[in-house]
Amino acid sequence: MEPAPTWLDCLQTLAATETVRLEAIGGEALDELLARGLIQKDERPKQVSLESRYEALQETHRHILEARGCAERLHRRMAPRSRFAGLLGVGVPPPPGPDDPDVVRLLDLLELLKIQVRGVKDLDQIPAHLDRIQEYIQVEGRECLDRLADTDREIDTIQKQAPPGTHVEPGGFYTLTPAGEAALPEAPVMEAFEAALQTAFGPLTHRSASSSHFREDPASLLSHLLEGMARGGRPSALVSEYEHLLEAYDRVSVFSELRSLRAKIAFLVRLLRASRDEPKRAYLWCNRERLNALVARMRPLVPSSVAASGWHLPYAADLFLADGGLAGDEGQAEGRTHLFEAVHRVQAELLMDTRIADGQFVRLVLTLTHAARIRNFTPGILMERFVRQAYETVLEAAMEAPYQLGDRGTRLLFGAHLAHAAGFAKPHLKAALEAFKVLHERLQGDGHGSTLPVQTQLHAFATLDRLTRLGAPLPLEAYAGLLARLRKRLRHHKVVARAFRTEQAQAEDEAALIANLAARVCFQGLAIPDGARRHPDAGMAGLYELKEAGLPPLLGSPFGTLMLS
Repeated sequence: MEPAPTWLDCLQTLAATETVRLEAIGGEALDELLARGLIQKDERPKQVSLESRYEALQETHRHILEARGCAERLHRRMAPRSRFAGLLGVGVPPPPGPDDPDVVRLLDLLELLKIQVRGVKDLDQIPAHLDRIQEYIQVEGRECLDRLADTDREIDTIQKQAPPGTHVEPGGFYTLTPAGEAALPEAPVMEAFEAALQTAFGPLTHRSASSSHFREDPASLLSHLLEGMARGGRPSALVSEYEHLLEAYDRVSVFSELRSLRAKIAFLVRLLRASRDEPKRAYLWCNRERLNALVARMRPLVPSSVAASGWHLPYAADLFLADGGLAGDEGQAEGRTHLFEAVHRVQAELLMDTRIADGQFVRLVLTLTHAARIRNFTPGILMERFVRQAYETVLEAAMEAPYQLGDRGTRLLFGAHLAHAAGFAKPHLKAALEAFKVLHERLQGDGHGSTLPVQTQLHAFATLDRLTRLGAPLPLEAYAGLLARLRKRLRHHKVVARAFRTEQAQAEDEAALIANLAARVCFQGLAIPDGARRHPDAGMAGLYELKEAGLPPLLGSPFGTLMLS
């Protein structure tokens, strides 16, 4: 027998849903939340009256359509018809009588709709004034559609102005009080998020140097601010740090001439994360000769399309700077270059007949290059054997990719995520595949909103997997409820809505921000056991983290996440 839900469970249910039945939480629990001051009744008489008006207008429109149908049928029956292909002239059929069903119904509908047509009072007057009746019905239909559109706009405006309440059926609307929001597990993270949001999108930031970058990729840069604030940094200082680095690199033509803003953001965020202990190290590459040398070293290693897009610069940081890469260390750079070339050669041989985008190909090479480097492989027979074994694991995992991942390249990168979780060993792959399948089915059937993108589901998998490895497993239902609460809160947040409704923001950005917030909530206050090991996720993001266990994984291309597309 399942235990009865606590008041916190009921509060979380109200925070996660737009509409809920009273039986789902219970009248006593609702009264207890009211008594504790965690929720309050939200009286919305205007919205209720508008919704009633909308329903009445819809019913009126249905009657208008029915009346139009009756009139059109009568009109067709009364239209002149040629007899015997015109040999006997045109005949006029007799008009319908007062007992005709269409005539009777049309008069009833005119009375119901309160349409008064001059000269029409009885059934026998309908056929003679049919043209005038059709004109009246057409005018009334247009006016009804206009009133429907106006009412719909009013309802939409009120819903946007109203706080994110929950409709408890029956019972009305309830909203969380400040005390109720503070009682939720995500309250500390959301407080920090509000501070970051005001700093990044407040009234004083519209003309700052970084404003275009925050408009381009709000999810990643807000997540970057939250990571810095978790280490004790102030959001204004973190934004200033980013702006100063941007202004310095904008003076170097190799960087300033990049066409992709997201490539610029990715390079700067990688530099900041790689040099968080020594911030001045981020400026070591702010030199024309040194940055040109980095680009010259990376350009022959990637296809021309990648270089033209500007992403060769972030990928250069992934190869030469991630995980303790040192500027100016020629021996280290040569070693990583040779390892990259060796993995590239094996991958090109194995994927010779596979259609995969150039950027996806490079990201997969980087992932396996660092997987081999961390295992202390150098170019040779042992490294080649490991890479081939890793590709076998990736290919087997890719066969279990969700159906919406259509192209082969995207499915391979999906397989790389789960193969990484299995340590690139086929005997350990089954457990990872089964765990993701359960998570995918739960988040696919999430009744609290739209389906999460597969990229976000992989991040959720990495979050729960890392918690399990640290000895603090989180139930999937608890994680799904957390996602639903965060999604609802951000959906009703005016500043967030403005930030993510720009032309630059992409479709999956908001889901990525929600996933990063959820991961930070899951790891807050986590007790790390002695001797706990780090468990970086697939891709480069884990290689830019601090060398300590218990940090949440980050999702976003600027962090080095192995992005599917």
